[in-house]
Amino acid sequence: MPVSYQILEKPNVVVALYTGVVTLSDISTMFESYQADPDFSLPRPHIADLRDVDTSEVGFSEVFSLFAMYGRRYAEAGVPMRVALVVSNEVSFGMSRIFENLTEQSNWARAAIFETIQDAKTWVEQS
Repeated sequence: MPVSYQILEKPNVVVALYTGVVTLSDISTMFESYQADPDFSLPRPHIADLRDVDTSEVGFSEVFSLFAMYGRRYAEAGVPMRVALVVSNEVSFGMSRIFENLTEQSNWARAAIFETIQDAKTWVEQS
């Protein structure tokens, strides 16, 4: 599966692992799955591990669609979304920076970009 998730208690976070070519449908399916998980709560922050994702098919429209999908759920619920994006190359950084910039323009989301999972975990614990 190109997208999988794990709900951790320490830190209190959802970690999503993206590998290979990932579609918006894959992400939507994962999002629906962990929302139905009894251990999930909407205020729980996210870590998106993008170190092994293939971004060759990702552009602004895909990033914006992803942002809008999350926005419908979080903004309508009045719950802020916090997501740490872990990247390992310039292309993933660029796509993540677009997502981060979109969150800077919203009143319901915060995002930050990191090179390591540990830095991402530290951020979600402190924010």
